[in-house]
Amino acid sequence: MLFGDLDVADVSGLIAAAVTVVQIAIPLALPIILLGILKEEQAHATTASAVSWSVIGGFLHASQWPTLLSADSASTQGVPKQIELVTSTKTIFAVLTWVAAIVTPIGLYESIVEDDKPTQGVSFHYIKDPSDFGNGTRPRVNLPWSRICGYSTYPYDGASDYPVACPNSFSNVTTFSNETGDYPVVHRLDSHVPEYVIDTFQSGLKNMEDSVSSIFDIEARSYSWQVTNDDPDAIVHDNGKPYPRYDFQTMSSNLLADDYLAVEGLVVDMKNGGIGFRNHSAPPLSKYGSTWSEDLLFIEPESQCVDTNLTFDFKHIRGFPPVRRDHIIDLMLTDRGGFAMLNLTRPTASTANAQHDPRLWDRAYEAAWINNVMSMVYLNVTNVRNISDPDGFQSFSYLNSHVGKQFPLTSMNNTSRDVNVGIGLRRFWISYVYGQYLDGLDFGQWPLLKNPFNVSLNDFSLAASRCSGKSGHDNNNVDDLPAACGLVYGVARRTDGKSPISFELGSRWTIPLYSCTMVVKATIKKVTFKFNGTDNLSSLKVTEIADKVYPNESSKPLWGIERSDKKLADARPLWGLISDTYQGNISLHTLRQESLYLPGYEIGPHGGIVFSRLYQNLPGADFYVRQMINLFGGPQVGDINAVDYTRPRDIATLRKMLELSSKAETTPKILNLIWTDLASNAVIGTRGLHGARVQGSAAGEFTGPSSNTPPVTFMRRRIRYQWAYAVPALAVLFVAAIILLATVVLGLLRRVGPRKIRRFLNKTSQGRILTTYLFGGKSETEVQAVTGAYIPGQNSREKWVQSLGKTPVTVGDGQCYSLSIEMGSQTSQALPLPRGVRWKNSPAVYEYER
Repeated sequence: MLFGDLDVADVSGLIAAAVTVVQIAIPLALPIILLGILKEEQAHATTASAVSWSVIGGFLHASQWPTLLSADSASTQGVPKQIELVTSTKTIFAVLTWVAAIVTPIGLYESIVEDDKPTQGVSFHYIKDPSDFGNGTRPRVNLPWSRICGYSTYPYDGASDYPVACPNSFSNVTTFSNETGDYPVVHRLDSHVPEYVIDTFQSGLKNMEDSVSSIFDIEARSYSWQVTNDDPDAIVHDNGKPYPRYDFQTMSSNLLADDYLAVEGLVVDMKNGGIGFRNHSAPPLSKYGSTWSEDLLFIEPESQCVDTNLTFDFKHIRGFPPVRRDHIIDLMLTDRGGFAMLNLTRPTASTANAQHDPRLWDRAYEAAWINNVMSMVYLNVTNVRNISDPDGFQSFSYLNSHVGKQFPLTSMNNTSRDVNVGIGLRRFWISYVYGQYLDGLDFGQWPLLKNPFNVSLNDFSLAASRCSGKSGHDNNNVDDLPAACGLVYGVARRTDGKSPISFELGSRWTIPLYSCTMVVKATIKKVTFKFNGTDNLSSLKVTEIADKVYPNESSKPLWGIERSDKKLADARPLWGLISDTYQGNISLHTLRQESLYLPGYEIGPHGGIVFSRLYQNLPGADFYVRQMINLFGGPQVGDINAVDYTRPRDIATLRKMLELSSKAETTPKILNLIWTDLASNAVIGTRGLHGARVQGSAAGEFTGPSSNTPPVTFMRRRIRYQWAYAVPALAVLFVAAIILLATVVLGLLRRVGPRKIRRFLNKTSQGRILTTYLFGGKSETEVQAVTGAYIPGQNSREKWVQSLGKTPVTVGDGQCYSLSIEMGSQTSQALPLPRGVRWKNSPAVYEYER
């Protein structure tokens, strides 16, 4: 490529430089050519007509040669200062002009900028996603909502192991009891969600921009149809007709993106975590693109982690069984202050008023405290009077540990048990089971630990239940938020400070252990888009995601949560944006605030499995909890098709997880990003500015386009300039302004005019000076007698050329710094010499002193 990486301004500067060089070189070259064709004889004599000498002199002295060669016309000696100032200005101005001609264009550059005024009423159209998300998303064909309640796998949580009528449904289920148990009597089992329920939980959209979604604009990215049980004694829904159910399939992973993404049905925030619901549309494609902003419903996770101040430490080797778990030996649980420096006062995390402050750090801290205390009791570091009595935690009669003390988790032959699956190289382990790293170490023929107080995982479960704050047998209370809680095993890092991806034999490693908790909230965010390129989703860029700012309390959204007498394990409550007319409705909890923490219940050994076995199509009510299950429970508890983040398969992912899990303060970010990555594969939004997707229609069919689209700012191409490069040009303009001002002033004072200019041009003409010296003081008759030419009375250019201008004059070098001037050889008459001129050799040859 000719100009390589140069931009337009650089090329313009180079072109200007080339033009300037030509402008300088050619005026210097032409005098050389002119002098080259003038023939010189003895004494460097050259003969030409008088008018030719005027042309030659003007041409030579108009060039830069007098300045370069310090000729007489460039002299400053003996010249009055005012004349010297004016004549020097010409050279200075020429140099400034040359510099400005080269430098000034470099400051030019093109920029694509926003139009001065946004365009109103622009029509939006659907744009397809050509990526894996677009290709993998199933069409929306005849997909009604379905809601199934009951069927709990764990009825001892207070839930029912048989179907129950969902809140506000058309189902009719009663129960009767006898000495053998409770039994349902099903009169009607309807999975459909009544239209008035849908209208209620999206009634608040009329106070929002058309781009804001409701819970019923959230659909499963993948789904299937529930097959009716053919058993004649089976209880069936909808008179045996199939109904849709949520399914999960992984489309792609964007965990490393660190960007705002637009995928089919979603805006995905892979910088901070969260998904926004939008069926993507855009204004007409324009040459330079367009930009606009929309309000979108976002669902985003919030997490907090607390360092337990316990670590797992081990040595990496390569060997054969019984060496296990990534070939590690000498596995130790190390006290980094979690035991020795434990605060002996038990913390309690309040979950009251959680919609305003969910107290995530307090929850995680209390769970970490219980985990550490139970571990201490298990390891006989301390004692408790009664494990089942919470007050027993406050009594520690001894504490046998110190910072740095290690407790072996492998036997002498370095065998470990399956409970340590989260410990090893290239792992990022998240478990909702507190104390899992100790489970089973007191069993077997040769138990590794004694466990004198018989601590079990059920005792550790107090940590999860206290952290979560909800269980399946609870009724919904808007202020009692559920939380996903568990232990996070960070990515192992070398203790010698060397590269974390250098798995050298004999190297020693450490794994931090955190107690973490997560909740999920719905909120409205303002998203800025830019559309440019091809007419599909690959050309839609999300440039900014910002919290929506409300001018006052009354302008904040009104959120509603379904109120019912059903257990949380039986029926997950609906939520949404509601209108003011529903405020105070006895069937709703209502809150007016920027965001709403979403309802659910405990994510744990029982709650998670219950959620993972739901058979319904109402993703807006449960998908966010499903992803917390996938995150904290992994594929063995959650969706089997979910990405397994516990074993990063590439170094880039491993490095990111290592970096973020190295501190308790940054570990929540990786949790939020994993939840976001999972959620983006689970659901889509169906509302867009081109219209909401029609239920029961084929993919791509929508309601009418919005008549209230946001103002769109189209991009235009503009020429911009960096003013630092304009300094030479400004100097030229400044000098030019002074010159022009002086010219105008002298003209107004009538100090100069065309006649005076012409007169001085003629007076300084080289040919006229020569003829003046030759014929000065002679009458017209005498001159005519010598030249043979008619001498008119007027001294105009044409008449002078006709009379004297054509007279041949030879100019050569004389002696003693003199100039030899010879009129034509035909002259034979002696002429009186002008002042300062003397005869040389013949009557027609003169010399005058220079």
